[in-house]
Amino acid sequence: MKCVIVGIGNPNLCDDALGIRVIEEIEKLNLNADTFALFMGDFDVLDKILGYDLAIIVDAIRLGNEPGTIYEFSHDEFSFIPFSGTHGMNLITTLRVGMEVFGEEMPGDIRIIAVEVEDVESFGRDCTPKVKAAIPKVVERITEIVAGSNCCLDQIAAESRQK
Repeated sequence: MKCVIVGIGNPNLCDDALGIRVIEEIEKLNLNADTFALFMGDFDVLDKILGYDLAIIVDAIRLGNEPGTIYEFSHDEFSFIPFSGTHGMNLITTLRVGMEVFGEEMPGDIRIIAVEVEDVESFGRDCTPKVKAAIPKVVERITEIVAGSNCCLDQIAAESRQK
């Protein structure tokens, strides 16, 4: 099983950098997953997830709740998500288009992990305190998802073949 983790955000706009900051932390771990950091949640996302079995996408979100609140959505919930990202094209719309156009090339399991943001307009490389505090929790959840998938089994099999 092939796994990919995509973080979306602008590294220079406070909380909008969330997805990028999560990818930076994930890359320090030894997860059996490819990682990508993107500045936009448009069709570039599709280019990065096509051909994978599991895709985890991390992005900032604004739903009007407490900053730092973590949400997790699976692909079967996409039609019910009031997703209001912080980028140009709505991520859910992009994924729906991908499913219609690319069908079987799209991952069978797509998860979106989003964090409620406070400030996506101020220039700065650090997230606000509540959003920054959510990053380790998001990393932990991603680790759980990958560990619970067959991605982990592929890594174990590859390591045993090397011995």
